[in-house]
Amino acid sequence: MELHEELLSDAEAAERADHGGTLRLIAATGARIRRAAALREFDPQADQALRDLAAEGRPRVLIVLGYGTGATVARLLTSVAGAAATVPIVPVPGPALPGWVGPLDLVVVASTAGRAPEIAAALAEAGRRGCRVVAAAPPSSAIGSLCKQVRGTLIAMADDVAPVWSRLWSVAVPTLIAAELAGVIPPQNYDAAASAADEAAIRCRPSQEPFVNPAKQIALRLAESVPAVWASGQVAAVAAERLADQSALRAGVPVIHAALPDLGRGQLGLVDGPFAAGADDLFRDPFEDGGNKSAAVVLLAEDGADPRLGVVEDLVRDRGIALSTVTAEQSDPLARAAYLIAVADFAASYLALITGIGPDQGHTIEEYRLRTAQ
Repeated sequence: MELHEELLSDAEAAERADHGGTLRLIAATGARIRRAAALREFDPQADQALRDLAAEGRPRVLIVLGYGTGATVARLLTSVAGAAATVPIVPVPGPALPGWVGPLDLVVVASTAGRAPEIAAALAEAGRRGCRVVAAAPPSSAIGSLCKQVRGTLIAMADDVAPVWSRLWSVAVPTLIAAELAGVIPPQNYDAAASAADEAAIRCRPSQEPFVNPAKQIALRLAESVPAVWASGQVAAVAAERLADQSALRAGVPVIHAALPDLGRGQLGLVDGPFAAGADDLFRDPFEDGGNKSAAVVLLAEDGADPRLGVVEDLVRDRGIALSTVTAEQSDPLARAAYLIAVADFAASYLALITGIGPDQGHTIEEYRLRTAQ
């Protein structure tokens, strides 16, 4: 595979090659978070509905319906809440609801497209059981319409014309607000999260040279090697999974991911396996040596999250394996999530550019959706 690494040093060429405007969309993540956080200011209906939700009190359990982005939102919600969650937070992919779900529970739907039949089926069932329902979805979508039918609270997305992959925060922030007002999680600092996303946009912008741009460094690691993305911290684990998903979507590059402490159970074996470069082979060129690539590791970390991170870094370096570490140093969990997810999104887009794939691809995904909808 021919790599177009020159795009990482030429901002104008990179933006010309970015036909879908992906880099600009990611750079606007902070603005998207701010707009979603201010939804109660410009949507009086949403404001009143959320006031009513708060007045109803704390649920027995919070159910988060969704797969894909919805599942990411569920993991984000759990990781941001941590030990401060006051009730269990249970992700459910649909179409069936657990038998114990009932009127005492709050069901939240996070759907960027609003067309998944599995989620629609579970939402309809939640309505039949008398559950409290909140949906963050496009208002004109099937799930948006169904939410109204079951007398749920619909929080209309502010940017439902943007590409589906870019709507993560447009559904995540309303979900967090709903959980916050229901008394499930503590109040969140959305301005700090938006500022962290802005910081990532500055550090990862196209004009920033590769040697000081963490997203470009990650993209090179993923393109030139057999990549593993490992995480230290619950929020970092969400970002690692996001990077793996977006790398597949944007560039068709498979990336395995894992998080401490589970690394010690299996994936650390990569440093001793057939893809290990070997510390005694510093001049090995994988593209000339029969096309065999060596392993590389990307570490996404939260500052101070796990003391074993340093041990992992030393083990990887000792075996001569390429390593890139990105650490989120923000004090707020949501801000750390915004920073690391933005870096992950930038990295996947740069990866698509240098591999010549996109980054505005996904035709097979659309074909799959069309075929399965018939």
